[in-house]
Amino acid sequence: MRIEKTGSKLKLVSDSLICTFDLGTGTLESIEKGSYKLPLKGITVDVGCDGDYILDSLVFDSMLDKRTWELPLIAPKQGRSAAVFTGFEEGADRLIASYTLGPLDLRLVYSFAAGTLKVHAELVNRTEKELWLNGLAFITGLESDAVFDFPTNVPCGEFDTRALEPYKPVITGLVNSCVHSVIGTGHLNLAFIDPIEKWSCGVWTTGTITEYAYVPNLEVMAKPGEPIVCGDLYFQPVEEENPYIKIRELYEDLGYKAADDGIREGIMYSCHPHGTMDSNFPLRFKMNEYAEYLPKLKDMGIDHVWLLPIFDHPDGNCYHSSDQAIIDKRYGTDEDVRYFVDRAHELGMTVLFDYVPHGPAKHQPLAVNNPDWCSRKQDGSLQIEWECVSFDYNNPEYQEYTVNLAYDHVKRFGVDGARIDCAMGGLSNWRPYGDNRPSANGVKAGVSISKAVRDGFIKGGKKPFNLPENFHPIPNYYPYTDVFYGMNLYRVLCELDRLIHDHPAEYVKKLTSWLEKEYLSTPVGYTKMRFLGNHDTVSWVWQSARATDYYGVETAKALWAVITLIDGMPMIYQGDEDPAIYLKEGPVLRDFFKKLFADRKEYIGDSKEIEYIYTDTPVMAFIRPVEGGKRLVLVNLSKESCTFDADRHNIGRLKLLTGKVTLEASMISVEPYSYAIFDLA
Repeated sequence: MRIEKTGSKLKLVSDSLICTFDLGTGTLESIEKGSYKLPLKGITVDVGCDGDYILDSLVFDSMLDKRTWELPLIAPKQGRSAAVFTGFEEGADRLIASYTLGPLDLRLVYSFAAGTLKVHAELVNRTEKELWLNGLAFITGLESDAVFDFPTNVPCGEFDTRALEPYKPVITGLVNSCVHSVIGTGHLNLAFIDPIEKWSCGVWTTGTITEYAYVPNLEVMAKPGEPIVCGDLYFQPVEEENPYIKIRELYEDLGYKAADDGIREGIMYSCHPHGTMDSNFPLRFKMNEYAEYLPKLKDMGIDHVWLLPIFDHPDGNCYHSSDQAIIDKRYGTDEDVRYFVDRAHELGMTVLFDYVPHGPAKHQPLAVNNPDWCSRKQDGSLQIEWECVSFDYNNPEYQEYTVNLAYDHVKRFGVDGARIDCAMGGLSNWRPYGDNRPSANGVKAGVSISKAVRDGFIKGGKKPFNLPENFHPIPNYYPYTDVFYGMNLYRVLCELDRLIHDHPAEYVKKLTSWLEKEYLSTPVGYTKMRFLGNHDTVSWVWQSARATDYYGVETAKALWAVITLIDGMPMIYQGDEDPAIYLKEGPVLRDFFKKLFADRKEYIGDSKEIEYIYTDTPVMAFIRPVEGGKRLVLVNLSKESCTFDADRHNIGRLKLLTGKVTLEASMISVEPYSYAIFDLA
């Protein structure tokens, strides 16, 4: 890295990038890579301080009373003020731009990392009193129109700033790590990673300027003179390479690599011995009794059984566990649980427990006897959510307890892995452990508890099988996730469902585009769980319905074929195979799932790779590379027979392996709502 000064300009130069600043204002004006130049309007950092944003850039919205899944509001305001630039400080490997920001000193630290320009903010309270900081905004201005999208996130599709109403942001539904934009003749990947708290993301236009905002839910009482560091923003210009693969490479270069030592293949079934959440758990089986259903699951092709919580809990929700060390007597004894797990193992299946680390009700001994584990509000009272305390996952004693809890379950029951509820952390803790800030009970805590559960199974001698309920597609969780909780694809399907019946070709085009971007921008082998419904979505959130009721049986079957035959681990929820299980009438689909899962195992196998084909028809098409060859998969998402032209897509000789099709020269006609798999010679 070197620094050059010419007239009123300062240039920060690396082997691949030239970043130009205004010496008088500190503004980042452009980033150049080769012949490609990004025209910028600098970075504004604004802070929510004592009830308002200092520069008045956003509408203030306190995080104090938000739920764990809620993210900071992004509502841009016009006419913001500016921080006062006080000068540059040059270092051997960084450039620091200093500002006064109301009662705070702000330092924007610029450096180079993994071929990008990296920026983070350092804040210092220069007053003599504590300041309440709530929300921090990184707002990047681009002096250009842009066409942008959110790889791996929702809303899906591409957005042109020229079509947006000024100051009306497009905001991601989940925590978002990267915005990809087409700008002029090249691309910009603007990535953000906060190792401590959750954040929101949005893009809008002022009418002349495109603005990108990442807003971490920073919460802290800033002491006089105490430094606070927040966030890492990465500018990655891309000229000719595939911009989505560059996102994957950036995360890997930064050290966010997916775990590859655990279980990542197979078919999952989510269930509970008392039945389903949408039927209010009517079956009342003991675990040894429910074990008699395992041969049916094995015959259907199930490899992994995810049990909803069976730990001691009051009447009502099984997710309100009192003590996860104790099996609730309603589900039987320890011996009954061991019998269930042993029976699954005899059939070649694994069993996952569902852990609920957020904590029990406040009067339960686990909370009463461990007050330091409980998160607190500013006034010192308990943080309560779901009628339970919110534990601080950063507390090392609680982490050790969690490791030993999982280890004990391995030894007592032989259980193989874990689904982890509320793995994105809990409510902010205003009495945090050590030097953590209150908002550290977000991403940092979620990663910590995910690691603790995984470490418990490794300690017990198991090959790790970790499924954290982290549905935010951010790289922080890569190292401790064996299967990603793919709520993002479910959200895409919800978003697109208005198209599937009336405009199936458009549906297929948008879904193919999103899946391709997701695949290219995440590590190869980062296994995503694929589902059309889980215990939450069939009962109370989003569609609040079974897939067969929401889409219709035949459409649901076609979508199950898609999520089974693309990359990832398909999951079905208890009763998807037979509605009588949740006390409804309808077709029994065991034979459908049996054939579908058998076809996946026989013809796709353990393949982690996929190549998508854009057909411009209701037929979804993709190629799955397998050992010794390739497979072409076609799924018709229409009520009419539809054709696929193999010659148009430069596909050579085909051999039908399974499916309902007719062949005429290069034209393949696929029957309504059906799938076909071909061997590519």
